[in-house]
Parts: sequence; C-alpha cells; structure tokens
Amino acid sequence: MGVPQIKFGTEGWRGVIADDFTVANVRLVVHAIARHLQEAQPPGTGILVAYDCRAQSEVFADAAAKVLSHYGFPVWITPRPVSSPAAAHAVITRKMQGAVIFTASHNPPIFHGIKFKPHYGGAALTDITDSIERHLHALLPDYERYTEPLEGDAPAEPKSLDPVPDYLEGLHQFIRLDELHESGYRIVTDAMHGSAAGYLKAVLTRLGLEVHALREERNPYFGGVNPEPIAENLQPLIHAVRHLKADIGIATDGDGDRIGAVDEHGNFVDSHRIFAITLRHLVEQRGWRGEVVKTFSVSQMIDRLCAHYNLPLITVPIGFKHICERMLKEDVLMGGEESGGIGITRYMLERDGAMMGLMLLEAMAMSGRTLSQLVEDVFAITGAFFYHRIDAHFEREQMPMLRQKLKTLVLQQVLETPVAQRDDMDGIKHILEDGSWLLLRASGTEPVVRIYAEAQTPERARHLAEEGHYILKQLVGGE
Repeated sequence: MGVPQIKFGTEGWRGVIADDFTVANVRLVVHAIARHLQEAQPPGTGILVAYDCRAQSEVFADAAAKVLSHYGFPVWITPRPVSSPAAAHAVITRKMQGAVIFTASHNPPIFHGIKFKPHYGGAALTDITDSIERHLHALLPDYERYTEPLEGDAPAEPKSLDPVPDYLEGLHQFIRLDELHESGYRIVTDAMHGSAAGYLKAVLTRLGLEVHALREERNPYFGGVNPEPIAENLQPLIHAVRHLKADIGIATDGDGDRIGAVDEHGNFVDSHRIFAITLRHLVEQRGWRGEVVKTFSVSQMIDRLCAHYNLPLITVPIGFKHICERMLKEDVLMGGEESGGIGITRYMLERDGAMMGLMLLEAMAMSGRTLSQLVEDVFAITGAFFYHRIDAHFEREQMPMLRQKLKTLVLQQVLETPVAQRDDMDGIKHILEDGSWLLLRASGTEPVVRIYAEAQTPERARHLAEEGHYILKQLVGGE
C-alpha cells in the first residue's frame, strides 16, 4: 500500500471513502492526534469521539476510540450520530481535552473526514493542525505499524456518552423564550438527512410551536443532494413553506453547524442576510456590542452595519478557525462566513445551525417582523445587496496550474466596469468601481474553484459570477 498524502485544511482532513479515507489511514491520523495531545497537554480530562450520518461513520469512530484508549486517554464515544456543535458543547461543559469528530460536513456523500475540536470547543487553530501534521509525518516511515489494528487490551474501554440532551438544554437556555412561546409560529425544519435531525423540533415543540420536520431520517447518500443549505439544495423546504403557509423554514447542513433559511413567501434567505439580521438583532434587541469578524467572501452589508452601529470590523481569510482565533483573543460579538457558519461568542466559540435558526425566530418574535421584513430592515441601513456563487469543477490534474495562474491574475475591468482594487487575502478578489466584486478561490481539498460575486441587483451578481466562470475556462484553455 502506498503512503497517502494527508493534509489538514481549514476543517480538518477529508478524503474519499474507501479510496484514501480508510480505516487504516484513520488509525494513522488518530495516532498523530493522540501524540499531539500527549505533547500539548491541554486542560481537561478525556476525549470525545463523535460521528455524523455518513457511510461507515461508526466503523471509523470505533477505530479512533481504540487508538485513543491505547494511549491511556479516557474516551467517550457517542451511541448515535450527533452534530458537531453538540459534540463541541460536550467538550466545553464536561471539560474534556477535545473531540475527534467524523464528518465531511456539507461535502458530497463520497467524502468523509476528521475534525479535531480542542478543549475550548471551537475550530482547531493552525498551530494545532500543524502539530498534528508534524506528528503524522513522523509516523509515515513506519506506516504499516500505525495503520494496523492494535493488539492487546487498551487501558480502559471507551464509555458511551450521548451529548444531545445537555446540548438541547443549552439551546433552550440561550434563546429568549417568552416571545417565542407566544408567537404561534408555524415552522418547517430541514435536517438534510444530517446529524442535527430532530434538534430544532425538540426545542420548538417544547415551546408549543407547530413544527413540520423534513429529511430527518438517516441517509448516507443524502437523498442525492449534497447536504449544504443553499437554494438549489433546499427545494423540498421551499415547497413545504409555501404549501403549509409557514412563517419560516430553517435548514441545517450535514453536521449541523451551518444554516440556510426560507422566508414566509418561500424565498431563500442566504447566510449573508442571516448574519446581518442577527447582528442587527443582537445590537438593537439584546443591547450587545463587540468586535465583528467576517471572512473574505462575506457581504458588504456587514461592513455597512458595523459602520452604522460604530462596531469594529475585522476581515479574515476563509475558514471558521480564523474567526475562532479572534474570538479567543478579543472581545468579539459574533463572526460568520459565507458558507452559513455563524457563531456568537457568548454562546460558544463554534458555529451552530440550530442555534442560528432559533436566533432568527427570536429576532422575528422580539421585533414583531416577518423574516422578509427583517431583510428589508437591514437593506434600509445598508442598501440592497445580492450575492451569487458558482462552484466550478475541474479535473484534479488541472488544479495546480489553475492555482498558479490565479495567483497572478490581474483584471483591468469586469463586464466593462473598471477594477478599483485587487485583494489577494484568500483567493483573488477584484472590487469594481461600482462597489460590486468578484472573488475566485481554489479549494484546498477538492478540484473546485469557487466563484463569489456581489452586486446591487441579483442579475448583476449572477452575470459577474458567470463572467468569473468564463475567465476560469480561458485560464485552462477551454472554450
């Protein structure tokens, strides 16, 4: 067997099931995590092993638990799939040294992955993933030894721990309940066959609200739709909201840390608007303040809201770990990314789709406004902004050349509009003289270049993204 190429990206390591993501390679990676923990000696006691609804999740989790137990760590393993936020909540409340979570989040079903959550419950920072990779590389010369099943008895068998009840109670305590209890909202939820299935329904029915839950059953193929809560993947939710005349639809992704929403008219509400609505709500209704952190691909609405409320704004590269790093060091109110991952520091240093769905409901109830009206309230402050994204797929062998060409890409104009500024913080963003922008960013783990665009009309945003796709085809010599 050849030695694999294993690299930790912004969300841990991901690979294709039965190709590079195998039980053998999982053992190797977990040996490296265990050695990092031995060296770093973070505060807390024990490790949680958790997993999502993907194929072979239990098998990978069992292999990881045995390796961690072999190193003498007290190990708890979940008896069922749980969301990443639920696992992170357990790490924090039970004062553990961390969690090993088997999930590939929103990625297609052929992928699986490992996330490591340190003792603070948020994303692993770069120094932690660098340490794990360093230990991993040290193990590679003895690859066969560290990929084989361990012989002999571990110091202690892993114990079972279901973190969900305590997590749901934490959600219940964080949200302002009185207004929600009296709202009478009709709500549709969509778990997208992911590991947050049942969470929102459990909290909301406890408040006496009417909840219709979609795609709650486990399906490792996610019904043929990638479990990412974007408009094209949420047609069942959109149809249900319209058919049931519901007040809101709330979707969570494959491991429950991202959110998408649908308003009372059945219109998709993207993560930029959810971020903006929540920021305005926290300032105006809860009276909270602090620094706001957004990733490089997030809307200008956040910039304008921060200017309006006189809040400091920090822009960081894409990946929630950059937001989490800021949360650990500064007085951060909240942070968010384009992909639907949004976190509020006073709740947890981690994204949580279910919590954000409840926060939207709280914003509606406390203001007496519908979700579409809350969007218009934001626009009244910021002006209207519309966003479009295209995931451009290429052959894996084309990606090194594309990444290299993107580094030196300099456009003078896009769609006949002059470029005012070029920013290469993470990918290449061209900001045009009319305030619109186009961002091209190659994925670090998939043969994909993501094209992001924002403009003052939906048509303009779509045309900008399509122009970005055309530019990429030209770079690879396509028609």
